[in-house]
Amino acid sequence: MSNRNNFLGLDKFVWWVGVVENREDPLGSGRAQIRIFGWHTVDTSALPTTDLPWAMPMYPINAPNTFSKPRINDWVVGFFMDGESGQFPIMMGILPGINK
Repeated sequence: MSNRNNFLGLDKFVWWVGVVENREDPLGSGRAQIRIFGWHTVDTSALPTTDLPWAMPMYPINAPNTFSKPRINDWVVGFFMDGESGQFPIMMGILPGINK
């Protein structure tokens, strides 16, 4: 019998939309810092970009070595691996044409 007490989506699948503020990943793994609408304040003096968590990109398994980074001000869609804790964001895709 499997342990079904702790897995992603058990309580809630928390998805989000946000704007890319920094994509200069010091690890070079394609991460970006995203200001998530409704989750993070828009006040950059209260929450500077440098304090935003790094969002990991999610790549397709049929092309794992082919990817591009979102641009600054691109809107991205994602989810939190840690649910409502909101500290481990994953980027799933870009919303085209929205970059203000």
